[in-house]
Amino acid sequence: MVVATEILIALLALSFLGGVIVATIGPGGILIVTGLYLLTSLSSAEVAGTSSAVFTIGAVFGSGIYARSGEIDWLIAGVVSGSAAAGTWVGVQANAYLSREAYGLLLAALLAVVGCTIVYREYRDLEPRVELGRERRDLAAFGGVGLVIGVFGGLLGIGGAALSAPALVLVGVPMLVTIAVTQLVVVFTALFTAINYWLLDAIVGGLFAPITAAYLGGVGLGWWLAHRIDAGRLKLSLGVVLVALALSLVV
Repeated sequence: MVVATEILIALLALSFLGGVIVATIGPGGILIVTGLYLLTSLSSAEVAGTSSAVFTIGAVFGSGIYARSGEIDWLIAGVVSGSAAAGTWVGVQANAYLSREAYGLLLAALLAVVGCTIVYREYRDLEPRVELGRERRDLAAFGGVGLVIGVFGGLLGIGGAALSAPALVLVGVPMLVTIAVTQLVVVFTALFTAINYWLLDAIVGGLFAPITAAYLGGVGLGWWLAHRIDAGRLKLSLGVVLVALALSLVV
């Protein structure tokens, strides 16, 4: 696919910024999804497939650097990732019944609900209503969270970070651990999603390579920033970014 130079530059800028955000507060990859949706004529399947392929490479890199710095909780990451991977197949199948317009509205609604919830709770300084630990019942709940993340990740091609980070924050997982776990979750959700869309020939190779390069640069910078910014500010920023993205999709 050939795109105008100015469109490609805009996509690369969004990809770099998305990489920064995904490694600091979580849902940065949604900028790529939004850019591909708003700036190109790709179908909803091509938007989801191409972005998922980018997220797979970025999440592998993000998982590596967070593993090296020691923030990944491997038990929680394993439970959420496994169930999320299973959910992606359901989401990909459902995408076939989703029009381009419905895709945008559903994505906007999802981001708005999650973002407003986080902003409200941070503004009111509320503690998590539910704090999940490492008991068998809690791990089962984490599995349920992962399943929902996988379904929407496959349906919308959002990689999982837009849901994983807010969901884990809302059940009491520390912010830095949340971002680290999210990297590993996205490896599984994005990989399985990308494979399914690749089988449908819905990954645009001409956009994949340059967007991935810009995204990886942003992830590296985001990891550096995440270790230097207050966790409370990161949470509030997460909510604000989600709401802003929802508004941009509607507008």
